[in-house]
Amino acid sequence: MAEDGATTGAAQLAGVFGGEANLNAMHADAKRMLADAKAGNWAVDEETGSHLRRAVTQMQEQMSRIAQRIDRLQRAPKFGNDDYAKRAAAHFLAAMDSDERSLVRVFLAAQDMLGNLQEAIEIAISKYDTSDEAATQALTIFKDLDR
Repeated sequence: MAEDGATTGAAQLAGVFGGEANLNAMHADAKRMLADAKAGNWAVDEETGSHLRRAVTQMQEQMSRIAQRIDRLQRAPKFGNDDYAKRAAAHFLAAMDSDERSLVRVFLAAQDMLGNLQEAIEIAISKYDTSDEAATQALTIFKDLDR
């Protein structure tokens, strides 16, 4: 919350994902899903994967629409050249991009989470296809023995 009780931009962005705690949990879960997919512990069929992929892609598209505005928040505003203007610009930068709860960092964490999910889904689909092929080959052996 901002000092006057208004909701901050970071809190609003985190709110899209159900709040800061939920965004942090989703970020950790996305990393875990990626690790599981890479290790072959998570696989998903193409149909299910396509639904997951579409949901993540839609969210990434929405995030990319505001990415340019977020980029501007990482630059000092041009308030002027006097000492007060320089202090105000530094304060603005610190408010926007100084810690894990600032707007820029929350946005980047959300983008990273979506990127991890996208990669995990792609790997999980490929692992499913590979396991499906291996199962088909294993069953073919039994089919050949039956003849």
